[in-house]
Amino acid sequence: MHRNNFVCSCTARCLGLLLSAACFSLPVFAQSPAVPTITAGKLDSSAEGPVIDGRVNDAIWQTVQPYTSFTQQDPIEGAPASERTEVRVIVGKGNVYIGIIAFDSDPSKIIVSQARRDASLNDTDSIVMVLDTFNDSQNAFVFGTNPLGIEYDGQVAREGQSSGVSFGSGGGGGGGGGGTQRGGISAFNPNWDGDWTVRSQITDRGWEAEMAIPLKTLRYQTGSNQTWGFNVLRNIRHKNEQVYLAPIPRGFDIYRVSLAAKMSGLDLPARRDIKLIPYALGSVNKDFTRTTGDKVDKKGNVGLDFKWGIRPNLTFDATVNTDFAQVEADEEQVNLTRFDLFFPEKRPFFLENASTFQFGQPQNIDLFFSRRVGLSATGVPIDILGGARLSGKLGGWNVGVLNIQTDEAENAAGTQVVGPANNFSVLRMQREVGRSSYGAIFVNRQGTGGFKGADDHNRAYGLDANIQLSPSQRVSAFIARTDTPTSRTSGPRGSDYSGRAFYNFTNNLWQISGGYSQVGDNFNPEVGFLPRRGYRRPEFRAFFQPQPKKIPWIRRFAPHVSYDAFYGFNDKLQTSRAHLHPLEVQLAQGGRFGWFFDHTRDNPTAPFTVYNRDGKRVVIPAGTYGWVQHGFEYFHNPSARVTGTIRYRLGRYYDGDFNGFEINSDYRITPKMTASLGWTRQDIDLPQGSFVNNLVPIKANYSFTTLASLSALLQYNGQTGQFSSNVRLALLNRSGTGLFVVFNDRRDVLSSTSQETLGRSFVVKYTRLVDF
Repeated sequence: MHRNNFVCSCTARCLGLLLSAACFSLPVFAQSPAVPTITAGKLDSSAEGPVIDGRVNDAIWQTVQPYTSFTQQDPIEGAPASERTEVRVIVGKGNVYIGIIAFDSDPSKIIVSQARRDASLNDTDSIVMVLDTFNDSQNAFVFGTNPLGIEYDGQVAREGQSSGVSFGSGGGGGGGGGGTQRGGISAFNPNWDGDWTVRSQITDRGWEAEMAIPLKTLRYQTGSNQTWGFNVLRNIRHKNEQVYLAPIPRGFDIYRVSLAAKMSGLDLPARRDIKLIPYALGSVNKDFTRTTGDKVDKKGNVGLDFKWGIRPNLTFDATVNTDFAQVEADEEQVNLTRFDLFFPEKRPFFLENASTFQFGQPQNIDLFFSRRVGLSATGVPIDILGGARLSGKLGGWNVGVLNIQTDEAENAAGTQVVGPANNFSVLRMQREVGRSSYGAIFVNRQGTGGFKGADDHNRAYGLDANIQLSPSQRVSAFIARTDTPTSRTSGPRGSDYSGRAFYNFTNNLWQISGGYSQVGDNFNPEVGFLPRRGYRRPEFRAFFQPQPKKIPWIRRFAPHVSYDAFYGFNDKLQTSRAHLHPLEVQLAQGGRFGWFFDHTRDNPTAPFTVYNRDGKRVVIPAGTYGWVQHGFEYFHNPSARVTGTIRYRLGRYYDGDFNGFEINSDYRITPKMTASLGWTRQDIDLPQGSFVNNLVPIKANYSFTTLASLSALLQYNGQTGQFSSNVRLALLNRSGTGLFVVFNDRRDVLSSTSQETLGRSFVVKYTRLVDF
């Protein structure tokens, strides 16, 4: 199809899907019971707040009526909780105080899996709560803990619903309360680190937790007699039971903010919130691959982050001489496709409020992907000189403004400038109308400095909508354009478009979704993530989750099917994949097992390399291919002290044979000491050559306290022949700041030369939060 007809075609398809979704309504779950209402206690100026020690026994707690009516979501939806839970809330002295008593008839069975900050709360007895501080039924702060008193926090936007999902293999039922991967960008962001205090204890009546959340940690509407949305999830893990203060239907989770209880009578003052986070760093880096100059690079550095709460609902952040030496290393991946792999963002400055700037289809059509800022295409850091961000609410709009200036890019050895300095700007606005939202984005990259070329810029624009048709139906759509200088001699240039419409239906029995997307040949979001261009893509997924009543060891069945395909504008198939998962059984105590198969078709128009190591290169020729793979998987009870997963695949791969497995085992040696060992092996036999890929990650973590930990990530990647080590000591103080000591080592263990060690670094960094 000619590029000039793209907008009309895409818009027509999007509108058609929107109208179809609005007219076509599947049966929905019954209306939820009346929304619970609770009243927070008030702490007058002469009274003292509770002592935060993990025992809800201070006299002040007895002045507040507890809320105790909790309802099961699992295993018996709508039934009363099997264990009593008491929740008390007090507001005063500049804090929100929350006291929870999680009664348990047998405290010896309470399960505690991890002791480090922001560890997952899925597989442990835990409490997770949401505070909808604007009472907008869409956005909220998340706070959680377990019986050891870890700090778990995050932010929810759009009720945790991203703009559609990518259909992957071997799926399974998800779960709220900490399941999102740290570093991933979605409508639930677990990477926000607030400044608050929590203590927990296991007692003779169960376990108890006390929290003190400063009002200046939150954004909210000031004034008297304000109302917040408020909900609490309790995970009684040894019973695999999840109960809610405000009932949530099965198929949804704690992030369903619109179903939260209402906490009224809040008198919320204006606040002053100014925070400084200075850092000092010393590092030694040795690059063994350098053939000229000094292989050792020693440096010291200082920098500053600044945060100003202009209003309780608007925050300004600035950063100078930004450094991210303390971040966790990327986890290795094996690539058997001809497209780029996605590696998540892990740098704190970009992760905070990251969902504000998300636009498009995550990991497929992202207009803004923050890893493009301050990192080269090969992952080499580029110095960030400074930047600023404004985020919050302005006149009924959710607003995000970001500007970052980077230095010139150098080669890995630091001996030559290989790219210009750049300035990155992003403007994101969203207007919420009920439970729907409408927005726009503008992204700009502008080359700066003496090394920039003529017309060195790239711009992207977009409009999007997320429309809640009913409690169970939601439609998301966007259309975007990019402008690239036509003076470029290679690659995409000029203006082009992309668009997508996606429909999702969810109730306690079905999850059905489908969509259509289109990306032009010259669509080029250089500050985004786009693994492929020049296609039309239909996609569909159906997930059926019946719960048998007469088989006590089975929680539910979850068969599902998905299909997606990529077609060129000549209507020829590029790639398609049908995934059928006829057997998935989720077990009553956790875990699951199942069988699935994938049918894949791929028609590459040019040869591409799938293996290149030590002089051996295996290339897939251009052609037409189709193959089937079968998979078998088993996931053990994730709350067991020793647990694991195994997935075995066999079948074809292009015009050859595939035999592979993925194994991961987790060990909870003590609640403070955990370890895991993984092994992925792919044995591939093609007419063009045979090869074996092995990927082995080893993780270990010891938590001295809930804020002090020593962690190690050791990885072997047979596709690259490299073994890497990342050892990290974190002694945290407040809000993710403190002392970090990091050691990195990278080796080529399959090298045919004598040069085995490639690089090594040692970093000591100290950051401190100073607030006013």
